[in-house]
Amino acid sequence: MPKHHQTALSHHANEQFLNTKEVMVRYRISSTATLWTWRKNLGFPDPISNGRFYNKKALEMWDEKQLAS
Repeated sequence: MPKHHQTALSHHANEQFLNTKEVMVRYRISSTATLWTWRKNLGFPDPISNGRFYNKKALEMWDEKQLAS
């Protein structure tokens, strides 16, 4: 695959996923234990790819659900 296609794919993937640190910043939390608690008790989306990345659309859907509650 040409290098410019790899870069475009990497950039596109970054738009779809957030890493754990980015999720913590997004929700203003300082502990990964909070993410675990939210997953266990509040239905927070599970991470994908060895627990390192979160699907951005799943986070947005969870946000909407929380606003509706």
